[in-house]
Amino acid sequence: MKAAVIYWSGTGNTEQMAIAVAGGVDAELYSVSEFSGDLKAYDRIAFGCPAMGDEVLEESEFEPFFTAIEGDLAGKEIALFGSYDRG
Repeated sequence: MKAAVIYWSGTGNTEQMAIAVAGGVDAELYSVSEFSGDLKAYDRIAFGCPAMGDEVLEESEFEPFFTAIEGDLAGKEIALFGSYDRG
């Protein structure tokens, strides 16, 4: 099974978590801005993003990316992780 970890990190905390997750499950690692692959190629995808302020997703990169690919996630194993950023 092919796996990917896709994340956004503002301070580096979520990036460090993404590196650990990818290493633990032998997954390909991408920041949101680096990912240009085809989600259909992956069976498992972990998404990482800090909760910003009122526990919303980062709005300039991560949320538009996730909204655009949400319909392509059916049938995939999905994991979510992140940290809390008080802003």
